[in-house]
Amino acid sequence: MKFFSDFFKAIGNCFKAFALIFEKGLWPYMFIFLGFWLALWILSIYGLFILADGLSDYLSNYVEFSAIPDTGHWLSFAKPYLIGTFSFLIKILFKLVLWFTTSTLIKYVLLMILSPVFALLSEKAEEKLTGKTFPFNFHQLLKDILRGIAISLRNMLLEYFFIVTCFFLSLFFPPLFIITTPFLLFLGWYYVGFALLDYNSERHKYGVSKSIKFIKENRGTACGIGFVYSFFMALPFFPGSIVGIMFGPSVGVVGSTISFLQINKIDIIEVKKE
Repeated sequence: MKFFSDFFKAIGNCFKAFALIFEKGLWPYMFIFLGFWLALWILSIYGLFILADGLSDYLSNYVEFSAIPDTGHWLSFAKPYLIGTFSFLIKILFKLVLWFTTSTLIKYVLLMILSPVFALLSEKAEEKLTGKTFPFNFHQLLKDILRGIAISLRNMLLEYFFIVTCFFLSLFFPPLFIITTPFLLFLGWYYVGFALLDYNSERHKYGVSKSIKFIKENRGTACGIGFVYSFFMALPFFPGSIVGIMFGPSVGVVGSTISFLQINKIDIIEVKKE
């Protein structure tokens, strides 16, 4: 079946990207991705911790444990504990919940924020693969950035539409959950791969409608690229996040470039190692 053949071929291309990244001198982009992510992560966590402190203080004031009598109330025995530790525990709880929620969101927001770097990396990867040079053009780069952001927003809205639709369908007919869950999983991979493939379409002067048609015809390729990107970005805990943000975008972008060239039968040449 073409879909699954393309899916696994795209995954293979993403793993080929590892060699290209290190052999052709594209590895500094990994640290650009990491730097952006760390800055965004620190700023968001700082803001969320302020929010968490405010919410916990509000809740602590709303629940006035100091008004509990020292004796005669069913909570009197726990009054010192409630006054001394409740606010602290609530702050920790809020911070943990908001941290996990935001860490996931940040990884998707990066698709839009790092649009300029994605466009440049995709271009440099094609130069290394084909020997063709793309002189720097600020106007073209700006178009790539705006188009990348627009495509990501479009895909995000479409994905949320399908998520809400599948949720309500499964709510009224629970057995559909068996179908909607893998569907939404592949849909998420598809839209990520869509965004990464579109940088190549833009560089090769595909209009938006032509790019959409091209990627729809190669859904398996888009899903395979999105799968690898999502796999790295889903690595757990802080060390996993660092590895994921360094490799996920890099191998996704370069893997999408290799796939685009293969589909369009553009010759890939051996370029001298950097």
